[in-house]
Amino acid sequence: MSVAWEPVTGRYLRFAFEGRDYRLFVEEAGQGIPLLCLHTAGSDSRQYRGLMNDPEITKNFRVIGFDLPWHGKSSPPAGWHAERYQLTREFYIGIVVAVAKALELDKPVVMGCSIGGRVVLGLAADHAQEFRAIIGLQSSATPSAYYDIEWLDHPQVDHSQVALAAVSGLCAPMSPETDRWETMWHYLQGGPGVFYGDLHFYTRDGDIKDRLYRIDTSKCPLYLLTGEYDYSCKPEYTLEVGKAVPGATVTIMKGLGHFPMSENPPLFLSYLRPVLEEIRHR
Repeated sequence: MSVAWEPVTGRYLRFAFEGRDYRLFVEEAGQGIPLLCLHTAGSDSRQYRGLMNDPEITKNFRVIGFDLPWHGKSSPPAGWHAERYQLTREFYIGIVVAVAKALELDKPVVMGCSIGGRVVLGLAADHAQEFRAIIGLQSSATPSAYYDIEWLDHPQVDHSQVALAAVSGLCAPMSPETDRWETMWHYLQGGPGVFYGDLHFYTRDGDIKDRLYRIDTSKCPLYLLTGEYDYSCKPEYTLEVGKAVPGATVTIMKGLGHFPMSENPPLFLSYLRPVLEEIRHR
């Protein structure tokens, strides 16, 4: 049996944000330009394992992922048991900026998928000066609910199984079975109410459309990559963002779904590498 260590290291970051103390899990690999990666609703930074294990990317980019509070290996703040978790637009935008500052990242590239693909539009609108470039995966500007999310918070329902049912059809049918099921496993492990709380942002509080006019791609380039197999963020939703933001680069990725970086890493990287090379040579 062969044994090999992956080049990924993980640590815990303790920092204060909006009057509360947080303990966040951060993992990274590589060196060079910081590339801060934001996971999807209800999941965690393990989704970016393909990037962190790709030597062609990590020789020029320091790939960094962190688990939002309540997600993955990150802890919720003290007093979490006495409140209901709900991800809001302002908190989400603010904590991404705060983490980048806490990690002392110099003009990082930020890339997010799904809820992360939504929040990066807010970062592009209001914090462009702090980022080198912004990459949105499965990016849409307005809330969308394609099923009744209340089932995720029903006391007689296994929330993890409902989460699995909700997202299983969002993977492209040709994505490798092993990668699809690893993506699903992350959802089965989510804490009670976490996916539901994230979808508060995605379906209710996360409207970024009113900020699109503030995005200036001459100051901070915006790249939008969306998989064609996605009924949560349909390709036309991303194309609408592209039309609203002059200078945005839009690519519809063939053979990929809502979780491109984790459901089929090799295919996704074939789309991402040219974008990263363009950013590197700017």
